[in-house]
Amino acid sequence: KMKFLTGQENDIMLEAHKMSGFTVGEPFATNDPFDFRESNISTRLSEHSSAFLQHRLTPPPEEVYTLHRKLAGAYMLCIKLGATIQCRDLLEEVVRNHNFEDGMNHPMEEKEL
Repeated sequence: KMKFLTGQENDIMLEAHKMSGFTVGEPFATNDPFDFRESNISTRLSEHSSAFLQHRLTPPPEEVYTLHRKLAGAYMLCIKLGATIQCRDLLEEVVRNHNFEDGMNHPMEEKEL
């Protein structure tokens, strides 16, 4: 549905996607403050680069490149500053105040039910 994968990817590519997704989401996984400098998040994400280069069957959607650059820049800035941030609170505030236009129920309304 999101066009990241064709459905024909090998296990190496699927594992790289899964682990990268989990790694990118780590700062938002709990309500605990996330220490960007101590997390080695950029090193752990780069471990999957060779799998993406060697096994990708289709490029990711174009808009993902912009999101990736912004997220990578924000993470790198947090690492440089030695930031420890309660990221989940920030994410929940953004989601709560976002106007979703996809016709689906607002995710925060479903959570509160």
